[in-house]
Order: sequence, then structure tokens, then C-alpha cells
Amino acid sequence: MMSRSINVSQALRETLLAGLIAVVVFGPIVGVVLKGYAFQLAPARVALLVAGVMAGRLLLSLFLQTERGRALLRRFEGADDGVYVREPGYRSRLRWILPLLLAAALLFPFLSSKYLLTVAILGLIYVLLGLGLNIVVGLAGLLDLGYVAFYAIGAYGLALGYQYLGLGFWSMLPLAALLAAFAGALLGFPVLRMHGDYLAIVTLGFGEIIRLVLTNWLSFTGGPNGVSVPSPTFLGLEFGRRAREGGVPFHEFFHLDYNPNMKFIFLYVVLVLVVALVLFIKHRLTRMPVGRAWEALREDEIACRAMGLNHVLVKLSAFMLGASTAGMAGVFFAS
Repeated sequence: MMSRSINVSQALRETLLAGLIAVVVFGPIVGVVLKGYAFQLAPARVALLVAGVMAGRLLLSLFLQTERGRALLRRFEGADDGVYVREPGYRSRLRWILPLLLAAALLFPFLSSKYLLTVAILGLIYVLLGLGLNIVVGLAGLLDLGYVAFYAIGAYGLALGYQYLGLGFWSMLPLAALLAAFAGALLGFPVLRMHGDYLAIVTLGFGEIIRLVLTNWLSFTGGPNGVSVPSPTFLGLEFGRRAREGGVPFHEFFHLDYNPNMKFIFLYVVLVLVVALVLFIKHRLTRMPVGRAWEALREDEIACRAMGLNHVLVKLSAFMLGASTAGMAGVFFAS
């Protein structure tokens, strides 16, 4: 079998295209340095990044035209080629990759600064939001534009539960998921017969109602002034330098030096574990009858009902599970 020759002109075209994209991406971000109210251009930094991108793209393009490169591409192309049967004893490589990723994620907070840690926490919160939204929109095909309302319910649930009932972070984490799921059920009932744009408009109105209520009910939510939120604790131990009256700080109980980042490290670790748990549950649900029902509802609701599936329960389950995930994300955001 004769090996195909390397097409240098194609590699150069791909390299120029990659360089153009790099200029568009890195130019405004790296090429403009702000100094107070003025700015200064830094074309040398942009040129260095663009040159690195173009060199990398050229090497990659040339490698992918070799026999080993084409064999590597064929492996990716055959990874999703429809229905097929694995050979007996097949085990996915993810069994090695996922534990390594989890270990790296758990080591990250001890090697990073407070800024990177807070950015990672926000990123994980948005990942948690995206996982819940994927159940409603991605799997069930229900265009929910008021999904952020469940996020607000979780955040305000923690704040108001602490202010009026004395509930803390760990008490409100499952309760906020239940409250958001209940709100998802209330939203799900009126929109059972709506589809497409009509469903989007109603859910958008629901999100606006929640926002307006939380903003204007001054005596209950504090309105624009906000409301205090309790700090998370570990087995009742607080992460501040000094605990409240009768309490013991975390660092004193474990005889450690005080670390102001310990609260953020704790939130990060809990978030990683919650995201991993939600990912596992979602992965299992998609392979269970309820997950197949969501996909059937998304593809064709009439055929779904003709198959004997209860579309009311299918829609409500998607709304409630997606909302509960957003409620938990709201608790982390408020903390």
C-alpha cells in the first residue's frame, strides 16, 4: 500500500487560518495594556503568541498527513460511528483518566493563589448550572429561559433560611435543592401543553417574576440592600481567625497555622465532589428509562405519547431535576 505524499500547501493554508484566528482572539486581550484611563499597545506580545500558534498548527498539520497522524485521526473518527458492539472484556480508558483528573482537581487548591481559587469556584458553579440546564434543554428539549430563577431560589434560600430559621450551609444545601425542585414542579404544571417559543416566553416570565419579587420585597429579602449569608463550616468548625462566642476555629481545633484561603479551599473541594456526583447521576440517568423518555420527548412528543409514556411525569421530572441542580449551585454562589 503506497503512502500518500504530504500536501504542504494545505498545511500552510491551515497555518495562516490559525494565525488569523489567533490575532482576533489574542489581539484585544493581550495586545492592549490598560494604565488607568489610558491604554498602551503591546504588539510584540501578540506577535509572539501568534507565532507560537502558527508554528504549532504547522507541525500538527504536517504530522496529521503522515501515516501515524492518519491512524490517529481514524481512531477519533471511529469513536462515534453509530451502533456497534464492543468486544468481550473491553474496558474504557476513562477508568484511568477520570481518577487522575479528580486527583489533579483535588490538589489544585493547595498549589494555587486565592484569585485562581475563586475563579475555579465560579467556574465549577457554572458547570453545575450547565449540568442542570442540560437535563431540561439538552435531554428533554424544553427551552427554559427562566432557569436562572432556580439559581436565585437556592441563593436566597440559604440567606433567608439563616436569617429567619438559623439554618446553615449544610442544612440548606439539600433543602435548597428540594425548594428549587418544588418551584420547578410549580413551573412545570402550567407549561405542560406549551412548546417551542410559547414555552420559552412563559419560562422567561417566570424568571422575571422571581427577580422582581426578590428585588422589591424589602421587608423579607432586603431588596437591593441584600441579606447576610452564613459562612460554611466543617463539622461545626468555622474558618475565620476567631469563631463566634462558644465556637472553635478550624485551625485551632486541628492545631494548624491560620490560612485565610481555607474557606475557599473547603468550598472548592466540596464543589468538586458535588459536580462529580451530579455528573455520575446524570450519566446513569441517561441510560435509565427516564433518560430514554427525556430523549424521546425531545425528538417527538406525539410519538412519545403514542408509545404509552406519561409526558406529564417526563416533563416534570426534567424540570425538577434540573431545578434542584441549580438550587445547589445557588447555595455555593451565595456562600
